[in-house]
Order: sequence, then structure tokens, then C-alpha cells
Amino acid sequence: MGLRMASAGILPNPQQTSNPGQRQSIGRPPPLAIARRLGLRPALFYYLLGFILVVLVVYPFGVLIVSSFFTGQPGRIGTVTLEGYRVWLEAGELVPVLANSVIYSLSRLVIGLCFALLFAWAVARTNIPHAGLMTWLVGVPFFVPELLTGISWLMLGNPQNGLINQWARDWFGATDNIIDLYGWTGLIFHSSLHTISFMFLMLVGFFKAMDSSFEEQAITLGASKTKVLFTITFPMLAPAILSVSILVFVHGLESFENPLLFGNPGGVYVFANEIYRMLNYRHPPQYNAATALSVLLIVILASMLAVSWRWLGDRQFTVVTGKGYRPSRLVLPRLMCWSIFALFIVYFLLAVVIPVSQIVASSFFQIFGLYELDQLTLQNWQNFWRDRRAITGLQNTVIYSTLAGLAIVLLGFLVGYVRIRTRHWLGRPLEMLAWAPWTLPGVVMGLALLWAWAVPPPPFNLYGTATVIVIGFIIKGLPLGASTMQAAIRQVSTELEESARVHGGSWFKTTVHILGPLLRGGAVTTFVIVFALSARDLTIPLFLYRGGTETLTVALLHYYEEGVMGTLAVIAIVQLGSVMSVLLLARLIRMRE
Repeated sequence: MGLRMASAGILPNPQQTSNPGQRQSIGRPPPLAIARRLGLRPALFYYLLGFILVVLVVYPFGVLIVSSFFTGQPGRIGTVTLEGYRVWLEAGELVPVLANSVIYSLSRLVIGLCFALLFAWAVARTNIPHAGLMTWLVGVPFFVPELLTGISWLMLGNPQNGLINQWARDWFGATDNIIDLYGWTGLIFHSSLHTISFMFLMLVGFFKAMDSSFEEQAITLGASKTKVLFTITFPMLAPAILSVSILVFVHGLESFENPLLFGNPGGVYVFANEIYRMLNYRHPPQYNAATALSVLLIVILASMLAVSWRWLGDRQFTVVTGKGYRPSRLVLPRLMCWSIFALFIVYFLLAVVIPVSQIVASSFFQIFGLYELDQLTLQNWQNFWRDRRAITGLQNTVIYSTLAGLAIVLLGFLVGYVRIRTRHWLGRPLEMLAWAPWTLPGVVMGLALLWAWAVPPPPFNLYGTATVIVIGFIIKGLPLGASTMQAAIRQVSTELEESARVHGGSWFKTTVHILGPLLRGGAVTTFVIVFALSARDLTIPLFLYRGGTETLTVALLHYYEEGVMGTLAVIAIVQLGSVMSVLLLARLIRMRE
């Protein structure tokens, strides 16, 4: 290691080191090189980082809360009023929205939990065939944009011209629709497909790490595998299951794409699409009522999280022991193994294969639903490359997502460095600020940014600019970036940095030549996930875009509302291809490392 650092120019030749009497700083936070030259204390940079996070996170939501007590709209405050809260609290309008939101979140949670537990248990604890393939494929629906699969399923199952209903009438003589995905049916069905994938990814690691000796002892004493599953395995993992369930329930309350696509046409309104409806389907837009409902949603989510953290905070559970720990697999009957695998195949068909196949097929036919070989055409693809909105959306998506990914890697590294490598009191507050956006719904975040950056005077007024969209992506990805980079920094021993500094290496050289390469894997992972999530995000750009700043998701929604299905299908494929290409590139980089 010393030879590597010396060759990089970090460690000088021992004969060329400074005089022996020079004091070396070991174990203290390393000052930045520029700070040392200017005589500035490193703490000033920590405060600057804190100021940036306050502007990014605290300021928009402070403005949102204040604006809920005024009658105006973004850019014009108006007069003080409580009318927005009176509409929801006195008139009882909050009750149906809250009830619908709870039913929706609870339904997708229960369905997702049942299937995710089954699949995670099967691949981690049993001898199910093709467990590796299942582990890889179950995560795919999480990265496929919900807007894409949602629109695809509406092409198949809407009551007006859905292909399934058309085929039922043409082939089987059906006189009525056999499927209607508008309303509760489509809302719960489609959102559950994504929830299963997300919960599986969150839970499978806990199943793999759990000590199997408890299950083996129960089986030795005569308990059946089913009884062991429900009396040993699941209870031992109850804390993890409960934590993930709370996360999924909260995500359901803030969900936007599914309520917009399936709920609006069926008259089912939850928090997210009700806020959007008040701003886009009411004339004039009811900003006061929308901001008041957003504040109420923040209060509800914060209360739920506070209760869950208080309940779980002081409890300790041990599922991995040191003595005799060995993960092993239960041997299931052959019929049960293949039944679970068949159920997974059905799930993957519904979540990925059928909707993506429908989108791909639609891109090669000019008329939606008329899938005849003589109708095959590339006209939709040609129209896409000539479509100004689509090309602008593609360029903006790549630029915005790239900038957000780079910014998140940098901010996540700085927050993690202050938190892990220093003893400064700002470490914990910075970590909490970075995590704060995790509790905030995307639709509320979009509305908060709309208000916040329409208030300042020029040049700080960012209303309608691309910059505010990038800021929104940065805020939304900040919790993920901070946690990922923090975990990467924890894995690197401080001995390497201390050795470089003892031999005269500056903080900048040590970071670039030693810490940087060791954190490259975590940085690439953070960038890729933030890029993928930003490229598929709808809520932030939908609230903040103006002509020329729209993204692919906004263009996709507009073409769906206009009924231009051919161009829509091409845009969806391009969006999916860009996301999957970045994920594949990241996987190849990690495999090479």
C-alpha cells in the first residue's frame, strides 16, 4: 500500500519528509487544502454545507407551510386566511380522501407483503428451483417505470377500447366488458405489482442472514414446515417486516402515478391526485386548499413515522448469532417448489412481460389495436425523431438526471464524511437534513418547490426554469445518496488516510488518490440509482415544467391524454431503454472491479 501511495505522489520519500520537529495532526478532522492556505477553519465548510441543505430542504417546505395561510398563488402571496384548512376540517372533505388513501395503502401493502414474503422465503430459505434467476428477475419491476406499465395495462383493460375487451367481443362474442381497470380494481392491481418487487428487495437480505438453527430444532421436535414458517421464521423477522411495511404504507399515501392513471377516471381520489386535481382541473386553481391539504398530509406522515420510530427505537432483536450460525435451506416437496415458481412466473408476466410487450407491439403499428402483419410500420419511430417535444424531453431527461446524480454523489459524500470522519456537532443534523425528504411525498415536494422559487426576486427566482427541476431531483434523491455514500465511507478504514497525512499528503490528494478510488463502487451505485429514479419520475417535472423544460415522463403523459398511442409507445420504450442501459452499465463496471 505504501508503494502505491508513493507512486501516486501522495507519500513523499522518507528522506524528503519535513523536519522531525514538525507537528503532525493524526486523528483530527483534516483541514481542506484551500482552507489551510486562506487561514480558514474547516468548520466553515461544514456550516456552508449545512446552509446548502437548509436551502434545499427546509426552505421550500417552510414556504409551503406559510403559504397555506394565504389566499394567493405562487409569486403572489395574497391575504391571510384559514379558508384552506376550513374546507378540509370543517366541511368534512378530508374524511373521504383520508379513507380512500388508507384503503389504497393498506390494500397494496397486504397484497405486496403476502407475495414478497413468499418469494423471499422461497429463494433464501428453501430448495426452490432457479432461485438465482428469481432473485434477479423479481427486482426488475422496481426499475420499470410505473407510468409505462400503467399506461400499457390501460391500453389492455380500459372499458372503452381496451384490447382485452375487444378480443373478448371478437373471439368469444362477449356482449359486455370483461375487465375494467378504472377505479379501485386497476389501482390496487397495478400498484401491488410494483409493491411486491420493492418489498422483496427490502426483505430478502433478512431471510438470507437469519440463523436457521431455530427452524431446524423445531422441525426435529416434530413441527411441520408450515408451522415453523408462521411460528418461528416470520416472528423472528417481525421487526424487519414491520419496518418495511411502515415504509410501504407511507409510500402508498404519497403515491401519484397510479391514482392519476387509474383513480381519476374511476372517481377514486387519494391525497396525491386530489392535490393535483385542485391545481389542474379547477378554475381558478385552488392553491390555498391544495397547500393546506399538503400540510395536513405532512403532519399525518410525520406523526406515523414518529410513532413507529418511538415504538421500534429501543427494541433489540437478534436473528444472527455467533455460536453455530449457518444459513441452510429447507427441503420442500417437489410439487410445492414448482408451484411457487409457477406463481412467480405469473407475477413476472403480469408485472413486466405483458405490459412491456404491449408497448413494444404498439410502437410498430400505426393504428392502436389493429395488429395485422400488413400494418407493420416504422412510422411511429420516424415520427418520434421528428417530434420536437419528444426529443426535447429525451435531452432534458438525460441532462437533468445526470446533473442530479452527480450532485447527489457529491452531497452524499460530504454529508457522510462530516458524519463519519469528523466529530463535529453538525454531523448528526446534516444527516437528519439529508434524510428529511424521505418522508415527503413527491406531489407535495413539487408544490413546495413551485411556491418556494416563485417568491424570491431575480436572479434567485427560478420559477419555470430547468434549474428548479434539477433541484427537485436532487432533493428527492438526497436520502438515498447520503445513506449509500455513508455506508461506503464506513467500509474504508481511517488508517489509509492517516498514513497518507502522516507522510505529508494533503486532504485533497488523500481524498482523490486514496479515498476516491475506494469509494468508486458506492459512487457509481448512487449515481446510477439516482439517474434511474430521476429519469422515471413524474411528479417533480409535472409540477415545475414550462415550455421547453419538460421531461420524457411529462411528454409520455401528454401523449396518453391526447390519445397518440404510437408516439407514446416509442417514448416509453426509449425511456425504459435509457434506464436499463444505465443499470446494465453500472453492473458491468462493478463486475469489472
